[in-house]
Amino acid sequence: MNLGILLFILAIEVVIAVHEAGHFLVAKLFGFKTPQYFLGFGPTLWSTRRGETEYGFKALPLGGFVKIVGMNPYEEVAPEDRPRSYTNKPRWQRALVLVAGSATHWVVAFVLLVFAAMAIGFPTGEATTTIESVTGEIDGSPTAAGLLGLEPEDRIVGIVGSGADEWNEISGYIKQHPGETVTFRVDRDGDATEKEVELGKALFSADGEVVAYAGPGEELRSPEAGETTGGFLGVSPEPEFETKALPGAISDASFFTWDVTKRSVQGIGQVFGMVFDGTLWNALTGSGERAVDEGPLGIVSAGRIAGQTVSSGHYLDFIGLVVGFTIFVGLMNLLPLPPLDGGHLAVVAYEAITGRSVDLRKLIPVAAAVISFFVLLFLAVLYLDLARPISVPL
Repeated sequence: MNLGILLFILAIEVVIAVHEAGHFLVAKLFGFKTPQYFLGFGPTLWSTRRGETEYGFKALPLGGFVKIVGMNPYEEVAPEDRPRSYTNKPRWQRALVLVAGSATHWVVAFVLLVFAAMAIGFPTGEATTTIESVTGEIDGSPTAAGLLGLEPEDRIVGIVGSGADEWNEISGYIKQHPGETVTFRVDRDGDATEKEVELGKALFSADGEVVAYAGPGEELRSPEAGETTGGFLGVSPEPEFETKALPGAISDASFFTWDVTKRSVQGIGQVFGMVFDGTLWNALTGSGERAVDEGPLGIVSAGRIAGQTVSSGHYLDFIGLVVGFTIFVGLMNLLPLPPLDGGHLAVVAYEAITGRSVDLRKLIPVAAAVISFFVLLFLAVLYLDLARPISVPL
């Protein structure tokens, strides 16, 4: 199995373990009786008892749970356990126990982003002169990069006679000399050589996209309204990354944690929107690869993307994927729907406002409907991930 997929699975398991540990530790702090802490569901594979709590692993790695006495409305609570049962604890303590699980998602995301800022760095918005990818031809026409035999990891040191040695200067020179012959200084593994080539010609839209291309020696059509003519080499540069010391890393991680949270809120709305506006159904009845906005992204597609990012060396993208997944799941779990933690929080809030206790047994049909909805959504997205994998260029 691909290393990136294994790392993604491991990250999911760590998030689950930390989530349940959040519930468990806060419950312990306030004296709730917690007889079980397990990862997985189904038959027990291994367990051990420490004090009053049994810790262990179950056969199906699809989640985890902490058993708190009295939280199950059908549970018979022994008289000696009633003072420590869920229903007999203050509402504010119950609320903190419920919030603690999802709160750990932001802690995990923040720590990952601090690590990323210190070890990898975030893009500065500038480009280096190192080549990240090469386009050898466009619609059968060779590019200058293809004719030069340029490869990823080559470094364009400069252009002879131009004085250009930074990427913005090099790319500007290329665009200003369509169809002209130029000499590039290229460094490959420490060996610098000069290579002469005729640049291609391209028409660019107002947002910089290539809308038409003519290879060296070929004719380019006349530009239309809003289009501009420029030279074209056929390479994309690697972005420049800047690492930070701990104070700067904390600042960057805080910004990106908040940014991912905002986008995750929008993402939840988009997922439900796709379900109810027919987008998901259209995707299920369609064929071929699907676009990013054509149906929700599932765990299989996320794993495949994780594998691609690690294989291609885009470790920051992998961390971003894990961070996005972590915060998205944390937010989903806080939705005010039973049996999610947010549903239990809604009950606590209702009781605090009205002063009346809620019979949780009456919410079982609602919980069953919510579970059925999410199971059907999971199966639908799983089908899409397998039958119509999403196309995400890296």
